[in-house]
Amino acid sequence: MYRIQNLRSLGVFLGFVIAVSASAQRSRMAVRTYSKMASDVVLKYKKAIARSADSATKNTYDSTGIVLSPYLYKLIGPGIYYRSALSSHFGIEDSLTQHSDLSSADFFDDRQRLNASIEDVLFHTYTMRPDIFHYYDSQIESEHIIAPVSVVGAKKEDLTSIYNKVDEIKDVVEVVDNVDVELQIKKPNFWSTNGKSSLQFTQNYFSENWYKGGDNHMTLLSNIVLEANYNDQRHIQWDNKLDLRLGFVTTSADTVHRYITNNDKIYLSSKLGVKAAKNWFYTLSVQGNTQFLPGRKSNDRRTYSKFLAPLDAYASIGMDFKPNLKNGNSFSLALLPLSYKMRYIGDDERSIHASYNMIDKDFQQDFGSRVEFVAKMTLVKNLQWKSRFYYFTSYEYAESEMENSLTFQFNKYIASEVYTLWRFDDNRSKKYYDDSLGYFQFKEYFTLGLSYNF
Repeated sequence: MYRIQNLRSLGVFLGFVIAVSASAQRSRMAVRTYSKMASDVVLKYKKAIARSADSATKNTYDSTGIVLSPYLYKLIGPGIYYRSALSSHFGIEDSLTQHSDLSSADFFDDRQRLNASIEDVLFHTYTMRPDIFHYYDSQIESEHIIAPVSVVGAKKEDLTSIYNKVDEIKDVVEVVDNVDVELQIKKPNFWSTNGKSSLQFTQNYFSENWYKGGDNHMTLLSNIVLEANYNDQRHIQWDNKLDLRLGFVTTSADTVHRYITNNDKIYLSSKLGVKAAKNWFYTLSVQGNTQFLPGRKSNDRRTYSKFLAPLDAYASIGMDFKPNLKNGNSFSLALLPLSYKMRYIGDDERSIHASYNMIDKDFQQDFGSRVEFVAKMTLVKNLQWKSRFYYFTSYEYAESEMENSLTFQFNKYIASEVYTLWRFDDNRSKKYYDDSLGYFQFKEYFTLGLSYNF
């Protein structure tokens, strides 16, 4: 009779048999249920066999007193009805099962006694727990069972020699030196880009005999905003923005022009920040703005502005407070005590020079201080507020703008916007002074039309 001397070998064998048993179940739930039942039953099997075969076998016992034998496969395997266990108790003899009196030691060796004990335990389990047996031994007669001899025959020293033959791999190149491995290192992308475009159009027409009177007119407004921002999440933030606006209006009351511009803007800003402390950055800010087309007034042939006439450019150094907000909201307040402003008028038309108090000169520069505020907030779903404010002073004059817009996005392609712009500039000619507003100027429009974010 074969005996398992090594408890580890038995564990490997039992694990293999249990794995095969689990794979034969029809569903995951059935496997879980059967595994729990089987573990309890197997423990009882072992104890029962230990008690019944204690005096008749010479098997090796473990520390708990339970017999350790490779012939327990009938008890540990899937729930199977064995004909030998049934026939021995019902007195049925066939060619497969023939047993004599167990007390006759001349005809039975230790293995036969153990088999008889196993069949005795099986029979009682069949009667007490028939629900855990699902197969008959005739269904598995054609299957090949791994002989336990191969497990028992493995000696500890043999396994050690096998382990020693396995070389330790210190470098993966030793294994894959004949294989071309192309490694691609993907750097994180710290850039974020977005854009918005819109196009609004309105038109009114009145017949000449319209009883209330009126003025035919048409307006068109287009706007493109592009942003590219860099943030390495540690030390550097770099914000860039390009804002392009162009709008036209035509009126029958204007007998001089077919159309005039009512919105014309080219604005470019760039702000580089190096982190100084939490939410505070050392900042270098640069802006420039001009327009596309000549700026004129209704029924007036004079030109008041053109492309690069004027061109205003700013360069400032200071500190920027930028808290980290959620949900795409942003906030920035820059205090720039060292600021430089340059204004250039690239046209000889006298009316433009006079409008900006630059008679007989094309270039003007000033040093002073500047404050910049930029915010973007989502107030409620589909309603966004944007604001921009700057204030520059050369300590001889002051220039400031406050721009606000409320945009309601109806869907992906249609939006409505309310836009307001307050401006103050006391460096203009006296004809821009108003008795009510002084040097304050105000502009507002409401639009409804196509809009697309990307």
